[in-house]
Amino acid sequence: MMIRWNVKWHAKSAKPFCAPQSWRQLPQGKAYCSALEVALAPWLAKIGGYQILKLGALSTEVTTNLPMRHQILLSEKTLPNSTALTPNDSFIQAELTALPFIQQEINAVFLTNCLNFTQDPHQVLREVHRVLADDGWLFLSLFNPLSLLICKNKLGEFPFRRYSTWRIIDWLELLNFEILERQNLSITGRRAHLFSPLILIVAQKRTYPLTFNTEKERTTIPIFLQPTEAFKTNA
Repeated sequence: MMIRWNVKWHAKSAKPFCAPQSWRQLPQGKAYCSALEVALAPWLAKIGGYQILKLGALSTEVTTNLPMRHQILLSEKTLPNSTALTPNDSFIQAELTALPFIQQEINAVFLTNCLNFTQDPHQVLREVHRVLADDGWLFLSLFNPLSLLICKNKLGEFPFRRYSTWRIIDWLELLNFEILERQNLSITGRRAHLFSPLILIVAQKRTYPLTFNTEKERTTIPIFLQPTEAFKTNA
C-alpha cells in the first residue's frame, strides 16, 4: 500500500480555506483542545505584560489561567460562544492577515492550529511579529503531518493544510524568533511520540540577530589576509 504525501509546499494557497469556529466541529476536537491546555499550563507564568491575543476561533476556546490580564479574542467571524466572555476579555472581528493593532502592543500571542486553515500563513506570521512586543511570547500549534492525519484531506468537513515542523521553525527564525520548545502532544493520555497528532512550538521575539553575520565580519579582514590574496605576487 502506497501512502501519498500531500504536504503543501507553497506558502500561499491559491484558494481560501474555511476555518472551523469551534473545536467541537472537528473529530476529537475536544481532546485536541484539552491536550493544548495541559501543555500550555507550565508556560503561562512566564508571560509578562498585560495584553494577551488569541488568534482564530480555535485559539479562543483554549482556556488559559491568566488572571489580571486583558485577553483579546480575535476571529474573522463572530464567535459562537461570545456570550461567555469574562470582564477581562474583548472580542474583535478582523482579518488575521491585517491585525488592527499598533506595533509591539501585544505581550503574548496564541496561534493554535490557525495556520492549518490559513490561505496566507506567511502574512499571518508577519502580522504576529509586528504586533508582538520585544521578548513577547508566541504559542503556536499544528497538526502533525507525520501522524495518521497524513491520510486525510479533511478534518470533518474542513479541508486543512499540513506543514512540516522544520518549515514553520525556519519561517519563525527568519522573523527573529527564538525557539524555546518544540514538542509532540498526545490526545490519548499516553506518552507523546514522533507520530502524535499535535505539535506545539513555543517561541520568543528577539531584538538581536540569532545568527552570526559572516558577511559583516568578512569586510573587517585586511585584503592581504584574505585566502584569495594569499598566493598572489606582484607583477
